Amino acid sequence: MDIFFYICLFTYGLLFGSFSSVIIHRLKSNEKGICSGRSHCPKCNTTLKFYDLIPIFSWLSTGGKCRYCKEKIPYIYPILELSTGTLFSLVGIFLIDVNLIFSGNISEIIRLIFWLSISFITILYIFYDILFLEIHEGIMLSGVIISILGLISNDLFINIIPHIGNTINNNITVFISIIFTIISIGFLYLIMLKELDIKYDILIILSIITGLIAFKYFGINLSSISIINGFTAAFAIFVFFYLQIVLSNGKALGGGDLRIGIMIGLLSGISLSFPAMMLTYIVGSIISIMIITYQKFIQKNKEILNVVPFGPFLGIGFLLTILFQNHILNIIEIYF
Repeated sequence: MDIFFYICLFTYGLLFGSFSSVIIHRLKSNEKGICSGRSHCPKCNTTLKFYDLIPIFSWLSTGGKCRYCKEKIPYIYPILELSTGTLFSLVGIFLIDVNLIFSGNISEIIRLIFWLSISFITILYIFYDILFLEIHEGIMLSGVIISILGLISNDLFINIIPHIGNTINNNITVFISIIFTIISIGFLYLIMLKELDIKYDILIILSIITGLIAFKYFGINLSSISIINGFTAAFAIFVFFYLQIVLSNGKALGGGDLRIGIMIGLLSGISLSFPAMMLTYIVGSIISIMIITYQKFIQKNKEILNVVPFGPFLGIGFLLTILFQNHILNIIEIYF
């Protein structure tokens, strides 16, 4: 039954991967009906039939070309579909108890839906950044909102993010934490939208630090309340990225990376945020070296590509951390 479940997740992932390519291009082109309307070839505008939309197989059957105008379809699209299918399967393998799913456990079903949603959004921003070298605001806002809802559920209803805090009964403290987090993230978005002078950015950052210190002063363990745990990590990553942007005059990172950092921090929490960042830079270094080596020695380009999207590295580092969190937490416990 386990294998059947993973195959089902892989199949759903292929379908959602195909759907994600539609979303990505409609977001970029500002086309109406992002989740509705018939799919069409962007070159000849021919409405695609159902057999043109079968993940992987449609691409293979046409030799990687449009069936109607013969325009070449880039390899990135079947890679997108396979990546989503594989990721959905890995979520089932590493984050979900299959026996609880088949027994109809509501908490486990909600946990599955939550992590598949997070995985889908991660795939969206990774491939959007690869294709267009930017991060779409709508994708990241959806990710942040879903992450906050997951943390609220952790504190009040169902523990769907086990590595962050525990469900507690002190609802007043939780509600104060929720309000503080939502307001603070709102102010961080003001910084990201570049509506304020840098002195006000610094004032906001210092105010949030003061708020977190106040929680600690009143005896509230920042790691025991899920939403504060997640926000503390998100804020730390935000400040780390913000300093890089300021010091490099915007050349090192962009505003989209700040948004991804908030989402990663919310879901990684205090215990996993550092490993997530460490894996991000390790993955980024390895892939960047491979790209430079390929361009220099295989393609023999004199001009090396100097613009590499950082979003995919963030996404991959985050996914590796979440999927292998038990191994990472064991290593941290043993050596630190």
